[in-house]
Amino acid sequence: MTELALGADGRSATLTRVVTANDTAATFGPDFPAAASTPFVLGLAEVACHSAIAARLNAGEITVGMRALIEHLLPSRVGTSLAARARLIRRTRNRLYFHVEVSDGDVIVARVNHVRAVVDRARLQMRIEAT
Repeated sequence: MTELALGADGRSATLTRVVTANDTAATFGPDFPAAASTPFVLGLAEVACHSAIAARLNAGEITVGMRALIEHLLPSRVGTSLAARARLIRRTRNRLYFHVEVSDGDVIVARVNHVRAVVDRARLQMRIEAT
């Protein structure tokens, strides 16, 4: 189950999702635990960041991830509900700087500093098709 709550400030969002077996590090092989994988946690953070400002984008614009610094502090087992709370810190031209805390209830399990770029969707698609 996934839930999205947008902040009234137009600069924040919280994305909540229950960890499934497919979201765990164990999907990468038997040497990894059946706990939420770092890529899954980062993905939650990225979607929360985009969602926080999506309504403020111009027609034809999307955001893409450019950089992320993640501290994955605690494991989260299957069935845990994780909430990624993203807050836009600043914007410089087409760069958006976010801070995200991912929590299980009141316990922070990860912190992410994330940079996204606002790009033209059609130009990006043309570039993808040209590669």
